[in-house]
Amino acid sequence: MNAPTALTVIGGDDVYEDLFTASRALAALAVEAGLATRISMGTERLAQTAAETGLVLLYTAMGSFPAAAQGALAAAVRAGTGLIAVHSANVFPARDGDPGTLDPAYRQAYALIGSRYASHGPPPHESRFTVQTDQGHPLTRGLGDFEITHEHYHLELTADVRVVAWRDTEPVVHVREEGRGRVAYVQLGHDMRVWDDPKARALMTRCIGWVLEAGR
Repeated sequence: MNAPTALTVIGGDDVYEDLFTASRALAALAVEAGLATRISMGTERLAQTAAETGLVLLYTAMGSFPAAAQGALAAAVRAGTGLIAVHSANVFPARDGDPGTLDPAYRQAYALIGSRYASHGPPPHESRFTVQTDQGHPLTRGLGDFEITHEHYHLELTADVRVVAWRDTEPVVHVREEGRGRVAYVQLGHDMRVWDDPKARALMTRCIGWVLEAGR
């Protein structure tokens, strides 16, 4: 039997995100979970490859996300592919420069991931904080609260997500289901302090396991 596969997809040109280092860390976590894993540059290839993989790890920082690739990824998830969107993967362009509105070209991705970045919220925009976890959800059950230093995101959520980890009132991890597939969004991942943290790595490993369960 062939090993389940994972595809780590990075793309964009936001210089504040360490996409290349993160892609290696994410791929390593997928390998540790027993998946044959590749790294891909650019979202465009999802139009051809999304349906062929068991798990997509998506970490984008603005850049292009064509409608065909968004649609292919959504269709793959509905058919059972797992999706984990990381950190700035939900930072979408605004319509006509208005930060309060979403560019309609990104509606598919917004609906699939289940959130979009709204702002960093009030200052400070980074701090050391406690990540609290939902003990009633299988993804986070038994994973205790932990502290981490990270930047802050204020998110606009869709109505169908469940927040399973949070900072104060701000979501850190939320999940949703799409057809036969599952989606997890993880707000952590801005720099290597996250991927060197055992609790944060354990949280991502649990996300991988949870989204893959639906497709098995």
